[in-house]
Amino acid sequence: MKEKIIKREKGCYLKLPEEFRETEEAELMKLKEGYYLLSVPIGSEKEAKSAVAAPPKKPPESAEERVLKKLDSLGLAKRCPSYLKKVLSAEEEKMLQKLVKSGKIAYIHNKKFHEGIYVIESRKKAAGAGAESSNALANALFANGYIVLDGSRDAKILSERLLKQKGSILGVRGFDGKYYVVTTGYLKKVANALAKMGNEVTPDAVAAQFRFSIDGCKAVLKLLSEKGDYLEKSGDVYIRV
Repeated sequence: MKEKIIKREKGCYLKLPEEFRETEEAELMKLKEGYYLLSVPIGSEKEAKSAVAAPPKKPPESAEERVLKKLDSLGLAKRCPSYLKKVLSAEEEKMLQKLVKSGKIAYIHNKKFHEGIYVIESRKKAAGAGAESSNALANALFANGYIVLDGSRDAKILSERLLKQKGSILGVRGFDGKYYVVTTGYLKKVANALAKMGNEVTPDAVAAQFRFSIDGCKAVLKLLSEKGDYLEKSGDVYIRV
């Protein structure tokens, strides 16, 4: 800041900021020709107090953290789009769709939740961690309409569990070594959405446009590729045949 120099016969005077009113002296140091540093005396009590580091402030929550926190605090019935529109800000709604696209949050439709609900994928995985029983795998399949299995052991367990429902369940092993299993109802739902899109699609694009899970869309596209309806290319791109 600039201050006017008051020139008097005995010297030049400068108006100091109010904070200097609390001290009896000031220290003036010449840095180089034409440049000076003015401060309270070095080592003074005032300087010591100002040098004490303030406790670090907790960084504000990101939009992602806020969305996950709010979603986690709600019961399943309140995780539907109509209710979330009331409690999420515009920024948080956009973040919600980004989290669905990235696979961190799944958008699930079933008989119990007709409008659909949002579920945090990590919570689903944590709840099912170590659950190798056929019932656990079957429940996950019918709750979401699809399931992706990393190993052949789980695929075999689920296959044995679903022998009596063979006509209503479809599955395929992808080139990535994973097993993709879907219900016929879920396959029809995603296939109807695919019919409204162009000849070249990706699971991410379908999920973003129709609010499906990326893994669910990928499972359906892999099954349709196995049937010959689509051709799978590198980079998760599928071409309608």
